[in-house]
Amino acid sequence: MLNYGDERAILNLLYTYAERIDAGDFDGVSKLFGEAPVFMAGPDQSAVPGTQVGAVLRHFVKTYDGIPRTKHLVTNTILEADSLYVVRTRSQFTVLQNVPDELPLQVVASGRYHDEFAKNSNGEWAFSQRIMLVDAHGDVSAHLNTGTGIS
Repeated sequence: MLNYGDERAILNLLYTYAERIDAGDFDGVSKLFGEAPVFMAGPDQSAVPGTQVGAVLRHFVKTYDGIPRTKHLVTNTILEADSLYVVRTRSQFTVLQNVPDELPLQVVASGRYHDEFAKNSNGEWAFSQRIMLVDAHGDVSAHLNTGTGIS
């Protein structure tokens, strides 16, 4: 059974991802994932090493004065402890975006994150894997550069 501190640390990692991507801190996103494999287009696609996720995001995500003008909401998180050192989570995500004079506030994507976390020898939690599953998307023309595979 996880204690409150472990649960909070894992949830904070989930929310830190949202905070960093919304701030346009793509290097911070890479640091957050470290060496963890990130499946950005589902588990059937090749994983991107966590250290390279920021570069991929920088290439595909449109920014306006350095930020994507998004708000990533991470909700309905379910935590399942495999042991005291490995936890799996399933979360819902909703991405809102507003670009003045270009796009009114609206949902541009929604889906699920399936994450794994591992506790290191220092007692700190870190991502050990992420699978992102996009279930639906709206108008992504102000959010993603062309050629992303999402129409």
